[in-house]
Amino acid sequence: CVPIEVVASRTAARAPLPDLRDAKGLSASLRELHRERCEGGATAAPACVLLTAGPAAGKTSLMSQVVMHTLNGESSELVPILIKVQKLQRRLLDHGDEFAASWNWLDAHLRLEYANEHPEVYRMLRQALLARRALVLLDGLDEAGTERDAIERHVAEVLAPQGHVMVVTSRPAGIDEGRFAQIYRLGLAPLTPEQQE
Repeated sequence: CVPIEVVASRTAARAPLPDLRDAKGLSASLRELHRERCEGGATAAPACVLLTAGPAAGKTSLMSQVVMHTLNGESSELVPILIKVQKLQRRLLDHGDEFAASWNWLDAHLRLEYANEHPEVYRMLRQALLARRALVLLDGLDEAGTERDAIERHVAEVLAPQGHVMVVTSRPAGIDEGRFAQIYRLGLAPLTPEQQE
């Protein structure tokens, strides 16, 4: 893995997650948030991270690394589900009725992606969502086009209160700060020339 440095956001209203410097630390922090909830810890605040950085800063690479570290983590009970927001937006536009009838848009997206050709995959991912054992990774909130506001609202007002452990990435421009006030905020340090290479 290319080491991508994670930094706390200056705009965060919540205290930062402890010992967070890279994808491995982020994965460990997310597993810890999940463990605390499973043991009866407080669930009033969302177990969500909004990670913002400029273009080509390593957001997508970091998400791939979080998947790897989550799967390789000691006794991890989380099932990573990586969704490109651009694809979610396209499905939302093409199948609005199915999204409206679903308990959340992740389930609608996964049903459209897997239910016909790989129903066993869809059932497994749905069960992980229902059991709150999914690590939801939404990559590219800024790529949601005309549905950005609706998707942001769904993340903040539906998915986060449902108790899903999530990481959402976006470029910083256009983020509704009030909507994400209770969500952990992180950024990425600029990539060095060696990291870019």
